[in-house]
Amino acid sequence: MTRTAALLGIGLTVLSFASAAPWTHAQARQEALPDVAGIRPGMPAEEAYKLLKARNSSVQIGIGQMALPGFGEKPVVTEMRALIVDASAPETINVWLTTPPGKQVVFAVGRLLEYDPSQPLLRNKVAGSLHEKYGLETDTNPVLIYWAFDEQGRRPDPGRLKQLNCAGVAPANLNVAAPQGATFPAVSTLIYPLPPANACDGFVKVTAQLDGAAGQDQTYVRRITVLVWDLPLYRRAKEAYQAYLANSANAQSQAELEKAKQRTVPKF
Repeated sequence: MTRTAALLGIGLTVLSFASAAPWTHAQARQEALPDVAGIRPGMPAEEAYKLLKARNSSVQIGIGQMALPGFGEKPVVTEMRALIVDASAPETINVWLTTPPGKQVVFAVGRLLEYDPSQPLLRNKVAGSLHEKYGLETDTNPVLIYWAFDEQGRRPDPGRLKQLNCAGVAPANLNVAAPQGATFPAVSTLIYPLPPANACDGFVKVTAQLDGAAGQDQTYVRRITVLVWDLPLYRRAKEAYQAYLANSANAQSQAELEKAKQRTVPKF
């Protein structure tokens, strides 16, 4: 077993201590959703790791982890990053995972491709390739292309989503970045309190950011960032984690109360 695989195993011993939560995706639902490099929201962490390993014989994988509040000091895997060195277009893939108490699955996956500035791609050809994979976009602007899917992989009517500017709405920032080493600290955005509900949160969000050279010329692209983010799963994972913390705090409070009841009081 490689050192990276062993380190992933450290996290997985934490991941598997509880049975799957109700928000874990069924296999059929998972396969209906869009993917990045074959990795889809709802996919188990172990399966996503295997796909990263199979991406390239020289792939470099880093494991992001943190000691999760409420789960002791043992680190929990929060994300995985892979760097594939390629002379034509270095590739970086990020996989973000849900947190316990349920089985950890992918809630978002991103892919970054960077090309030599002297050898950019035509934007219309990149857009055409994206359309072949994800279909006609829900909304677009000079830099970003946006697709929305429901939880069964169906396409909603784009009119309302355009009005709500769902292309630019996200509950947190997810940035695709190369691994910082075999392991590195990575705080999960799922540990923070839930933001107010938003109509855009009911959809699986796919975005493709197409960056060219500086200026307004939209002819060429030298940097492509594609992100698939299951926003309903993300919200349910947050709710499950917050409920776990609240239940744990309540149980601890009750235990302290029972201990106090058993203590002998002084006689007056």
